[in-house]
Amino acid sequence: MKAVEVKNFKLYTTAVISVEWKDELLNVDLDLAMMLKMMELEGLSQKDIQRYSDAGQPIPFKKVTLLLFEEDGKPGQYYTDESFDEDDDPTVFYVELKG
Repeated sequence: MKAVEVKNFKLYTTAVISVEWKDELLNVDLDLAMMLKMMELEGLSQKDIQRYSDAGQPIPFKKVTLLLFEEDGKPGQYYTDESFDEDDDPTVFYVELKG
């Protein structure tokens, strides 16, 4: 198999990231800056992240709070991120980092 080197590229960090919460898997829109801030707030190092990655495990967060925005009068119905076309893509929820 031939390796192809990819250089001089732009990295887009919009991707489907999932959060396991209350026995549900929610797709959330987190950009790279938010993820780095979450890791900083949680006190995770690059080595910690690598360890979880190598083990194929999700990264646990206990200190970080994400905010989901619930539709008025509709418990469990959260705002979706409108940058994703729901006809073609999975449902992705809009979140913000608290504090």
